Amino acid sequence: MLIKRINPLFLSNIKLFKYKQYLKFNTEALGLILNRSNNLDFLLSYNNLPIDTTNKQGFPTRLRRYANFNVKINEKDYEIHYTGKNKFKQDVPDTRRELREFTLLEKKYIKNDFILNLISKLSAMTIINSDIKVNKLDISLHQVRQICYPNVQSHNSPEGIHQDGVDFIVSALVMNRTNIKGGESILYDVYKNEIYRTTLYPGEGIFQEDRKLWHFVTPIKSIDNCVGYRDILGIDISIIS
Repeated sequence: MLIKRINPLFLSNIKLFKYKQYLKFNTEALGLILNRSNNLDFLLSYNNLPIDTTNKQGFPTRLRRYANFNVKINEKDYEIHYTGKNKFKQDVPDTRRELREFTLLEKKYIKNDFILNLISKLSAMTIINSDIKVNKLDISLHQVRQICYPNVQSHNSPEGIHQDGVDFIVSALVMNRTNIKGGESILYDVYKNEIYRTTLYPGEGIFQEDRKLWHFVTPIKSIDNCVGYRDILGIDISIIS
């Protein structure tokens, strides 16, 4: 289902986002203003996420919805197509290679301007940072809330240092952090030597080439004996042709 066309002129400043190994970015620099007045409804939708049943910690420490898009790259425009797929698997050697089924993103957010403009900007970043010509992309979007409790951490990388098995990723674009500590994003080179460490705050993310780098995020812990949570968008980008 074709849901939007993006004029490449909208992406005219994207050449600034060519990088060497990875790029920490913020939504404002991409021309996407994340604030509660413009995106309040979508931010509140994190309160309506179902439990991610693939999370095996015994407590509901991760909630998730999922959406899959194809982007066709033309000279005149980018065509963003919503596929409606709810099954997802990764080209990796651990249990994530098994086919998993997720609850879909709520229908009213499929055409959300913030999400579609984010997809178009990340598509452009993929094109300028790829060594090959890009005609079509497969993009999986994960809307995730991590929840931690007093004495119960929440892990978003239970498999340890890992890759996602795609071409490029945004391992986390943070939408909200409430009453937590931890959640450090760490990048590693091809030999798994640490090369970068940072804590992402709302509106911040990391774009990286998944085939050459590894990544990990430390668990989050609650503060002051209260529940805490971290809301993110995770994006997996595969070059189809």
